[in-house]
Amino acid sequence: MITNYAQTVPMAILSAGKTGQTVGLKDNSGKNLVYQWEICLRAPTSTDPADSRTGRTVTPTPEDMQKKKNDVKARTTLLLSLPDEHQLRFNKYKTARELWAAILKTFGGNEDTKKRKKSLLKQQYGNFKAEGTETLEQTFNRLQVIVQLQFMDVDIEKDDLNQKFLTSLAPEWLIHTIVWRNKNDLDSMSLDDLHNHLKVYEAEV
Repeated sequence: MITNYAQTVPMAILSAGKTGQTVGLKDNSGKNLVYQWEICLRAPTSTDPADSRTGRTVTPTPEDMQKKKNDVKARTTLLLSLPDEHQLRFNKYKTARELWAAILKTFGGNEDTKKRKKSLLKQQYGNFKAEGTETLEQTFNRLQVIVQLQFMDVDIEKDDLNQKFLTSLAPEWLIHTIVWRNKNDLDSMSLDDLHNHLKVYEAEV
């Protein structure tokens, strides 16, 4: 699982771009994401098709090599910003520009598209439960995906999110669920912290 909040960096960039608050927006390694985004916009889309047809060999200039290096860095940064379950799907895009366009198409969209996504996510969040014999980690990961709601102008309180996670767990977690639901600091604890606390008991369940 990629750490919070490499998971939703594309959405963070989109949200920040709309409000103009892009200064200081960085990924987990401290790199400026707006700079990486600008590289995407300047990056080449693909190899010149004319060169491919004629079999002509083109010697890259130092400037071309630097652009390629920047493109690789930007593409890598964007890929690492995506949730694990999207990695394989987006890995097919060979340039940063192509990858960024695909991210915009998937996570962006017009207002009607966003409303439909928001409505679907709300429904998924409301009906969220552990599935069959899935592990604690798998349940946690699925809930993290649904929590993209937070980046669609829907605020979820920590206590509500933690209660949702606890009550969604399989019946064998019942004792731990009761104990943790009555913790005084549940409203200030992050979902990551709660998940890590519960992992200690997983071998006993």
